[in-house]
Amino acid sequence: MNPAEPWVATVMALILSAALTPPLRRWLLDRGIVDAPDARRSHVRVTARGGGLAILAAFSLTVLLTGGGGLEPLALAGLAALLAALGWLDDRHDLPVAVRLAGMFACALGFVFYSGPVDVVEFYRVSLGWPWLWTGLAVIAVVWLINLHNFMDGSDGLAAMQGAWSGALLGGMLYRQGLDVPGLAGLALAGACLGFLLWNRPPARLFMGDSGSVLVGGLIGLLALTGAASGAISIWVSLMVCAVFVVDATATLLSRAVRGARWYTPHREHAYQRLIASGWTHGQVLALYVGLNLVLGLPILMLALWRPELEGPLALLLILTLAVGWNAVKRKTRPQETINQ
Repeated sequence: MNPAEPWVATVMALILSAALTPPLRRWLLDRGIVDAPDARRSHVRVTARGGGLAILAAFSLTVLLTGGGGLEPLALAGLAALLAALGWLDDRHDLPVAVRLAGMFACALGFVFYSGPVDVVEFYRVSLGWPWLWTGLAVIAVVWLINLHNFMDGSDGLAAMQGAWSGALLGGMLYRQGLDVPGLAGLALAGACLGFLLWNRPPARLFMGDSGSVLVGGLIGLLALTGAASGAISIWVSLMVCAVFVVDATATLLSRAVRGARWYTPHREHAYQRLIASGWTHGQVLALYVGLNLVLGLPILMLALWRPELEGPLALLLILTLAVGWNAVKRKTRPQETINQ
């Protein structure tokens, strides 16, 4: 059986996710699996947490039903289940940092078995063939993508929006390069995130929790790794797709590290958190990040796809531009212990 058409995966995952989310929300509320407002969170009402299980179910069912059979769809569904299970355990038991990181590295190594090693990285027509280095760095990058999506899942709709954006672009590019199953997986992730976004948009009625943010970040990492290992998508293109989250999370971590703060502890210093603390609504923050993707990220990405030899410099230009914006937000706002909305 051949894989389905790409639009089928997106629509199927969207419908499944939108339909599965309300009963999951009721189940979570009945069992008291909720987030209550506190000094490190950006919401003001008790809200169910764990909606990532709906994203997992929609993604896995779609990949299994549209992937054409065989071991590859099963492998993708299995890797997704491992990611969501790690996040769910953290949701329920607040795992120690060392245990979380060990689980994330184990998942990332599993991704390498699926995708194969990253043999070469190119920058402005220079090919650097150091597979041992690039594959090792890719594992670290995947772990960072998982963590940063977890860090950025603190405003209504933000992580779901970025999951839909990254899944659609990376999945679409993989599919066009002949990697049908991982391409369909990316499009299924986009559809599942969009279906969940119907319930997670401001004001959110359900949060994805770590079961969702770990799943979404890990699958985006898997798509980027598959693109790099196969040569279908350069690391620079993947970086551009994820840039708005990468810059906010990485710049915040570096800023905290320079000050001697423990970067892995909860805080309210990301740009989106500072904006909310200064009076922005969750809807305004979501619109800003959507706008950055569409108005800034997409044109630079399209130029990079048109002129592949400029991918590296264009990626660095985008990162630098977003970093300047992050610094402007930091200078004009300050983290607060409480929220007034």
